[in-house]
Amino acid sequence: MPEVFPFRAVRFNTTNVGEVAPLTTQPYDRIDADLQQRYYDQHPHNIIRIIKRKEEEGDSTGMMKYEKGAETLQEWLKEGTLLQEMKPCIYVYYQTYQTPQGEKTRKGFSAMVRLQEPGKGRILPHEQTHSGPKIDRFRLLNATKSHTEQVFFIYSDPKKKINAILDEAAKREPDIVAIDEMGETHRVWKIMDPATIAAIQKDIRTRDAIIADGHHRYETSWNYCQEMKKQGRKCEGPETYENILATVVNMDDEGMSIFGSHRLCYGVPNFDISRLLSQAKEHFDIREYPFSNDEEETFAQQELVEDLRIEGHQKPCFGVVAKGAPAHYLFMVRDTKELAARVRAKKSEAWRSLDVNILHSVVLEEMVGITPQHLADEDKVEFLRDAGEVVESVLKNEKYPVAFLVNPIRLETIRQIVSKGERFPQKSTDFYPKLLTGLLLCKLNYV
Repeated sequence: MPEVFPFRAVRFNTTNVGEVAPLTTQPYDRIDADLQQRYYDQHPHNIIRIIKRKEEEGDSTGMMKYEKGAETLQEWLKEGTLLQEMKPCIYVYYQTYQTPQGEKTRKGFSAMVRLQEPGKGRILPHEQTHSGPKIDRFRLLNATKSHTEQVFFIYSDPKKKINAILDEAAKREPDIVAIDEMGETHRVWKIMDPATIAAIQKDIRTRDAIIADGHHRYETSWNYCQEMKKQGRKCEGPETYENILATVVNMDDEGMSIFGSHRLCYGVPNFDISRLLSQAKEHFDIREYPFSNDEEETFAQQELVEDLRIEGHQKPCFGVVAKGAPAHYLFMVRDTKELAARVRAKKSEAWRSLDVNILHSVVLEEMVGITPQHLADEDKVEFLRDAGEVVESVLKNEKYPVAFLVNPIRLETIRQIVSKGERFPQKSTDFYPKLLTGLLLCKLNYV
């Protein structure tokens, strides 16, 4: 991994604005119009007014929201709503959250990380990106001259050397505490001691990193860096366009969680579950979970989710939930090599054998009529983390005729695919929890 640097973070001044939590948001790509409005209503100084501002009335170019966001950032700095640290720090960042297995704490640190060309060097992407979000984030970065959100990196260290350093720093009272709307607790501690910072820098430099979340922001920052170099712009210190604001987490720590990103389908004309089952039985062993009332449906759903998890350790598989069907279904691939060959991509067999790729190519495209372009545009498919919410949407909402439940991709699979220089399809992984936006920002130090 390239160098990491302490930096003078910009953060909310709790002396002036009180609690931090009402000022923060989920990452920008998780925010739809309803959630955007909720954040607007939540607090007049919510970070939404910078990271994902509403369209300005009468703006024919679509650029005013970025300019107004930049003006808001400057106003909040001037009036003391935001403040910048006097000394460079690395920030310990712990997130405590609930899982079906109990409470977990994911442990990482936030710092500036030297950019490398995407796909090269020792920072490895794991998901595909698309142009639309990168244009949006470039405009915001160019207007604000600040990193307003963090990219999420993971690295491997079974001995947990850096974690031991972070745990020592986390023995005192945190400098920032926020409990978000999901009930997750975010705690931040400043590390200013040069020797401690140097120990973190020395250890992390020897390790490769994978971009877990924030691919669009990372590529945007790289493009912005190249543009600033062309213009001959200069920065001083670690708050430079050559670095990016990131949180770095050890994937070997027990606090790591990855969830499945289920596919909830809509706009599929004349969908017929009987036809899908007839087509699918040629390639899949199909297990049924019948029900005739709500109580039986709840039990069937629980059985499906549990069997999906168990069978997923042995073979590619996914759950199928369809409106009007007398049962839920588990599709288990009969011959992985045969179906991997039907995935039309010049990738390794390991990549083509992934559950999501077989689902996309063999089922969604060939049997349901949802094309790769639909998936790229997030058209006809919504991606949800909670299996129960997905099932309820199909059973109770006329919009959704069918959904597909998928297993989370395991960390060892991510390592295997990324080491080959390959990327997962978009929305293949759901690292949990998300980094909270508004805890730490970085204002670039132009001269």
